[in-house]
Amino acid sequence: MTSSSTLHQTAAILVIGNEVLSGRTREANAYLAAQSMFKRGCKLSEIAIVPDIKEDIIDSLNRLCQRYDAVITSGGIGPTHDDITMDAIAESFNVSLLEHEDTIAKLHEYYGDDINAGRRRMARLPEGAAPIICEKSFMPGAHIGNVYVLAGVPDIFASQLESFLDDFGGKPYIRHEIEVNIPESLFARALEDIQSQFPDVEIGSYPRLCGKKACGKICLSAQDETRLYHAKEQVNIMLNSIPSTKP
Repeated sequence: MTSSSTLHQTAAILVIGNEVLSGRTREANAYLAAQSMFKRGCKLSEIAIVPDIKEDIIDSLNRLCQRYDAVITSGGIGPTHDDITMDAIAESFNVSLLEHEDTIAKLHEYYGDDINAGRRRMARLPEGAAPIICEKSFMPGAHIGNVYVLAGVPDIFASQLESFLDDFGGKPYIRHEIEVNIPESLFARALEDIQSQFPDVEIGSYPRLCGKKACGKICLSAQDETRLYHAKEQVNIMLNSIPSTKP
């Protein structure tokens, strides 16, 4: 676990896989990670998606590592030819890929001598990386530098993520939502003015249609509960000052 003085305050998610970019797979891991980071008080600042191309993975990884405290990758650590994330991570850190002895021992224990090339492939970690062990799989992820390398299978990703969340955040974010039943255009300028008064509170408007009527939510989030309360109060005062209109 990271010491309390060096908890990651910002993070990015790097999703790796042609199946996401082609629409074959609905991406769920970044959504889960975003929720987890919010609850931990870590600012998730970017989500990037790249294909199974080593150069693209390395380029994106290097950029994200320099910009944010930590990067969590999702996908590409399986047994097949297109699972090249560990190779890309090792190349990015200029280290070798080595078989993780404890994982090889577990493979022998589970499969006996029937350890094929694909299973051995999943037991490789970048040299110097710490294995990320979870309840859902004894095939490890990897932690090297400020990068956490996770599986793409959602239940394994979730279990691996849970194992190191204490490295992230500090003071949790709080979110409040206000239902609105008027068009955004009637309060857009006023909401901008409130946002300028509360730069430490994130304010967003999310419209939708309820039949033929405009409706939606204004969402406010912050780490300081008092500031959040005062911002919400100003939004409610503003909304109540707008005359009711026909749909």
